[in-house]
Amino acid sequence: MEFPTINHELEPGKLWRLTALSVLNRFANSFTVIVLPLYALAIGTDEAFYGLMVAAAGYVQAGTLFPAGTLSDRRGRGITLLLGGIVSGTAFILLPFTLTPAAALVLYSVTGMGTGLTASSLRTLIADYTRRGDDRTRSYGVVDAIGVLAAMAGPFIGGYVLDPSMFPWVGEEMARFALIFFVMGLTKIAAGIFGLTTERWLRQHVAETAKTASAQSRSNPPDEPTPFGATAGRDSETALLFGLGQAIMGTSSGMVVPYLIPWVNAAFTPDPFVLGLVPSIANITLATGTLFVGLTSERTGKLQMILLLYLATPLLTVGLVYAPAFIIMVGFYVTRMSVANMVQPATTSLFMEEVSRQYRARAWAVNRVMWTFPRQTGTVITSLLLTWGIFGGVVEFGHIVFPLAMALYPISVIPMWIAVRRNRNIRSQEFTRLAKMESQE
Repeated sequence: MEFPTINHELEPGKLWRLTALSVLNRFANSFTVIVLPLYALAIGTDEAFYGLMVAAAGYVQAGTLFPAGTLSDRRGRGITLLLGGIVSGTAFILLPFTLTPAAALVLYSVTGMGTGLTASSLRTLIADYTRRGDDRTRSYGVVDAIGVLAAMAGPFIGGYVLDPSMFPWVGEEMARFALIFFVMGLTKIAAGIFGLTTERWLRQHVAETAKTASAQSRSNPPDEPTPFGATAGRDSETALLFGLGQAIMGTSSGMVVPYLIPWVNAAFTPDPFVLGLVPSIANITLATGTLFVGLTSERTGKLQMILLLYLATPLLTVGLVYAPAFIIMVGFYVTRMSVANMVQPATTSLFMEEVSRQYRARAWAVNRVMWTFPRQTGTVITSLLLTWGIFGGVVEFGHIVFPLAMALYPISVIPMWIAVRRNRNIRSQEFTRLAKMESQE
């Protein structure tokens, strides 16, 4: 795959296309927060089975990530975006027609394959056409913030449609699920098609001013040289160190995040419409926070920003599970979800600037695999603990385990810090060595 010079005159058109692509994917995915746990209950299962569904899709996603990253680097981001959209979209459309929980488990697992195909290309496509540093971090902030705002519609619409008091003429409950899954599936397919056309548009217009005469120019485009002293081996080591941090956080996240809405449902039993409002409101504040991090973290320091937000996450989780009233719990839920997730522009930009462009999708895939497997393992652990009833039901489990699991978030920053410090030392040593060679000449 060739990497042409970035044409900076294309900024407006480039940004709105990347943002629209993020909006389509996030909107389709956002329904699952509300719809999937309620769907699991509707087919006669429980919160533990819902956790197994989430984990199964995650394991399939993890197994797809590295082949998808390799395909993305070799054949282009658009191809994997298209394939991912078609696979996920088709699975969502077929999901309400499953007759047994086992069939639902298998079919929902297939959506993980689509997510794995999409994940690497969506993030690396943004990195490919933005300058490292403030431009890239800001671009991630804008794209993610608008995407998160779009994602607030999914839980709201899902809860509204599933509420029995709404649309009484719809009739059977599964018909309501079918309507939502159809919207999700068609949106994913549309996102895949738009992803292919976006990548082709970017390459066509950027190539008008590009000079890609040799392999060296492809791996070292003028707008973003390979990180000083970088090699494929060092890229792999960087990905593994970042991935270790992601593995720590993924385990913590997997034990808690998929079960937050089921916990709220069991603890306060709100109507589906009200339950859908909770993550929708969280997305509003998350969008604001994401934009703030994208615009400011280059000046304050990306690692410092990540550490500060991750230190606050377990404290907010304590407030969430011990809130004495629903409205207070919503305040902690909204703040906790925002603080824990608004770091994405900083973490993604930091990783992308620490690896070379030529191996970016594969390095990102390694990083995501090391997050995805532990995350699903954490989800399975919680599912088993709930099944065995060691801590009681999901409400009692949340009181004890949720804050303890979230305490791993700050620890996950340590491997990232080691990777960044190590790379800086390597660059400094390479610079000193070259300076000595030049002085001897």
